[in-house]
Amino acid sequence: MLDTSDAQTPWGYQWRSSTSFIVICIGIALFTESFLFAFLTPSLPYILEVRVHVDPSDIQRQTWQLFTSYGALAIIFALFIGQLSDLFKSRKAPLLLSLGFAFSGTFILAASTQLWGVYVGRTLQSFGGTAAWIVGLATLRDSIDGKYMGRAFGFVHSCVSLGGLSGPAIAGVLLDLAGYWISWGAALLVIFIDIVMRLVMIEQKKEPGHNTSTDEYSTLLPQSPDDDEEEDEDAMSNAQFYKTMLGHGRVLVALSCTTVYSSMIASYSTTIPIHIKEAFGWGSLQAGLLFVGLQGPIIILSPVFGHLRDKVGTRAPATAGFLLLAPIIWLLGAAAETTFPWADTLQHSKATYITAVIGIGCVTNLMSGVGTIELTTAVDKFELENPGIFGRKGGYARSFSLTNVSFSSGLVFGPLISGVLADKIGYYYMNCVLAAICVFMGIVAFCTLSGKEAIAQYDQKVGHEEE
Repeated sequence: MLDTSDAQTPWGYQWRSSTSFIVICIGIALFTESFLFAFLTPSLPYILEVRVHVDPSDIQRQTWQLFTSYGALAIIFALFIGQLSDLFKSRKAPLLLSLGFAFSGTFILAASTQLWGVYVGRTLQSFGGTAAWIVGLATLRDSIDGKYMGRAFGFVHSCVSLGGLSGPAIAGVLLDLAGYWISWGAALLVIFIDIVMRLVMIEQKKEPGHNTSTDEYSTLLPQSPDDDEEEDEDAMSNAQFYKTMLGHGRVLVALSCTTVYSSMIASYSTTIPIHIKEAFGWGSLQAGLLFVGLQGPIIILSPVFGHLRDKVGTRAPATAGFLLLAPIIWLLGAAAETTFPWADTLQHSKATYITAVIGIGCVTNLMSGVGTIELTTAVDKFELENPGIFGRKGGYARSFSLTNVSFSSGLVFGPLISGVLADKIGYYYMNCVLAAICVFMGIVAFCTLSGKEAIAQYDQKVGHEEE
């Protein structure tokens, strides 16, 4: 909590603690983590070959191991980061610590001339990035009304997509035109700006089970230690929390949707560059433009679909997203199959493939945020039925640990599964399998996920707190 012994309001308190500013700060934070994750892509071959002196025949294996290990470590870190963050009195300290790890990892990775140093830097980046996701989303949920979750998460998702798109582009351009350390200096500058934003931000904290209808200065008043201790006496242990949440069928389906969603995203990066080179003779420039076509609609449409989820819940958007994605993914695989009429010429095949990629970008947002929103709804439900069940900090950080585990699992298994399928049965049939998975998930989402009743539940929660 803030020290208010001088009974003065902090400078700029009203705008520094405003919901809009906090959403922007969290959006920038997750932009930074996405930017750093993708920033390494064009620089890694140079690091491995020129600075670390890895044998050229071993660069592909080391590249795969570095990217896979990031996701695997994120799964491990996510399991306990949520609980660790709850040991702090506010979210601000763990947010700053996550940036400290990200900054240290980035500097070590850039400065390394030994392979082990590259792995150490990537490990620190993984820890910092995972912590930023979990604590950042928990801060966001603490600061916004539940009925606006969809549009807030939609904005954040746009920032994440923008980071993933701009990271490789900026790294590649600066590496070629300005040199190695100028490019990494840009990455460190982005982290520094993020640190400044988090220092300026004043956290809003809405304690579970407490009246949230306070004025804008109520967060300056310290909580009673006795109240905190009394709440934590009845708080669930970590194991009990995960058992309770994973025993909820809707939570399991939402986590599955998140894993499939991230698997699809990761599989595009694994298979598209290789396929377009073999089918169309396209190189890195065309691949980069295709990913602009994929990510561009995601960046633009995320807030729109986030607003839609606020109105109708997650069931309709997720169901529509998976069912619409299925034929588009099939078309992506069939674009170069000469047995179909649209592949009668190479130009028609190329046009079909480009259209499919843009179509994927347009419908992908319908599936994003399902895990985050559904787990938030589940935590609200348990808090409504038994106020304080998850302790003083509530269950948001630990619930976002679960979504991070499911998302990271997709990043690990998506490239593995799609890569194996493409090698064993071919690109077309791989896409047929992915399309079938989308149809299955669409049916499951329709039968399980929440609709407008989740919005009614939030209204009930607000009314309960205001009594």
